[in-house]
Amino acid sequence: MPIISIDATFFWQIINFFLLFYIVKKYFKEPIGKIINKRKEKIETELVAASKNRKEAEQLLKEAEAQITTSRKEANEIVKSAQRKAEEEAHNLIKEARENRENIIKATEFEVTKMKNDAKEELSKEIKDLAAELAEKIIKEKVDNIQEISLIDKFISEVGEDK
Repeated sequence: MPIISIDATFFWQIINFFLLFYIVKKYFKEPIGKIINKRKEKIETELVAASKNRKEAEQLLKEAEAQITTSRKEANEIVKSAQRKAEEEAHNLIKEARENRENIIKATEFEVTKMKNDAKEELSKEIKDLAAELAEKIIKEKVDNIQEISLIDKFISEVGEDK
């Protein structure tokens, strides 16, 4: 049996096909064409918008990357500046502490020297007072040389004990 047989049914099938084609063309071509054109325009519009959005997104990405790079540089500069300031402040504090230490040492040395001089003056004053007392005792007693020597030795030993 042949694949295609030419007989009356084949003829009616061809007529049905052309009739269906004519009906579809006459009644459905315009509405389908409009739908297809609208769909085509919508797709083209969306493609243009998508292309525009992609370009804008790429531009925004570049700007964001530039801002991030700038921000990182600024952050590094701020950190370096803060480190420099901290080092300077530490250096200044150390310098100030050394100056204070030197001032305290000088003041202490001055006080020690003053106390030493005051003690010498006081000791000298006491020696003078004791010498005056001794001279007074010697004069009052009118003693001889031996007693004078013993009083002087006694005075020296008393002064030596006071030191």
